Amino acid sequence: MRFMANSRPADGITAGQLAEFFDEHGFSAAAWNLVRHRVVTEYALKVGDVPGVVLFLETESADEATAVLAGLTAVQQGLLTFDLDPIGKTMSLGVGS
Repeated sequence: MRFMANSRPADGITAGQLAEFFDEHGFSAAAWNLVRHRVVTEYALKVGDVPGVVLFLETESADEATAVLAGLTAVQQGLLTFDLDPIGKTMSLGVGS
C-alpha cells in the first residue's frame, strides 16, 4: 500500500528547534536505510510557515507505516508528528523546455 505522511511540528516545538535538529543530525542512517529499501519512495522538505517533511511510503499496511514513522528519530524525540493518508498511484509530470 502507498501512504503519504505529512509532518508538522509537535505541540510546543518551534521552527527554529526543527531547523537546529536537522542541521545537527541531517538524515540518519536508519532514515537512509528506509530509502534504500524502498519503504520511503519519495520525500520533500517543507518550507513556509509549517516546516517539516512529506514522505511517500510503500508498506503492507497502515500499521506498518505508522510503525515506520514512530521509529524516526525526530518522532521519538517528540519533535514531529505525522498525518498518514492512503494514496493511489502517483505520476510525475515532466515539463518540457
